[in-house]
Amino acid sequence: MKNKGYVLVAMAGILWGCIGFFVDNLIQKGLTPEQVAFTRLFLGFLILALYALIKTPDALKLTKKGLIYSIIIGFICQAMFNLCYFNAINKIGVSVAAVLLYTSPLFVALFSKLIYKEEIDKCKQISLLLCFIGAFIAVTGGILDFSSLNFLGILLGIGASVTYACMPIISKGALSECKSITIIIYGFLFGAILMIPLAKPWTMVNYIKDTNTIFLMLGLGLIPASLAYICYVSGISTGIELSKVGIISSVELVVSAIIGWTIIGESFSIIKFFGVCLMIVSAVIVNFSKTSETPIDIVSKESLQCNKSI
Repeated sequence: MKNKGYVLVAMAGILWGCIGFFVDNLIQKGLTPEQVAFTRLFLGFLILALYALIKTPDALKLTKKGLIYSIIIGFICQAMFNLCYFNAINKIGVSVAAVLLYTSPLFVALFSKLIYKEEIDKCKQISLLLCFIGAFIAVTGGILDFSSLNFLGILLGIGASVTYACMPIISKGALSECKSITIIIYGFLFGAILMIPLAKPWTMVNYIKDTNTIFLMLGLGLIPASLAYICYVSGISTGIELSKVGIISSVELVVSAIIGWTIIGESFSIIKFFGVCLMIVSAVIVNFSKTSETPIDIVSKESLQCNKSI
């Protein structure tokens, strides 16, 4: 049973890693990053809500406090995250955006220190240092030529990382009110609602005649959204060791980088690959921390992975 759980978590990481493929192709089709973000959130909500109705109808029940948490998560951890991340992909590419996203443990450690007064022990310090060095190498290729960098894209990537890091901070309170799948579903819903003014989804009707675009949109809502979360939640429900989950799911970074370097044709170098490897090593080292938490339930991949590094 546990082996099945690890496989499901790995599958979730692989599916999340495919997000750049869909985002890049939809933007090439003419959709704005805001419309792509709305598509992922809205279709993800519909598919997850249908899944919940069939599997666990109680998952759609929401308390008043749960509603407040869902709105906050929908705004910060879904709408703002997707907005920053997809715009970053548009400006600096899939692989670099994914690398910047995976600097989130740096911000989780900072937020946890400031809000919850949690200790940053030596293992965490080493892990965070490797994470920072690895990200720097993967983004710059080890060349200190800042004139060639897209600073707006990098700021958007960092913004995605910050909003990504907010999930475990907010979820500590949210999980006392709702099931994890409930928060995911309503987080997607409110995130989609909050994206409407920017995405203007009514203007997307022009793409109905384009079969390829429709399939890409459906794929975005199914593969790196709803199906990935279903695999992840199903995986951790088997009782697998949570200390290993963050490491296994970090396959997402590798998949994102490979897709960027091969399918999309972004620049590749051995030094960039070395930077990505350092970031994976940092995810392994953090699990030796004496103060790592072991959450019982989890709202998303972001929560567990980041909670293991705070």
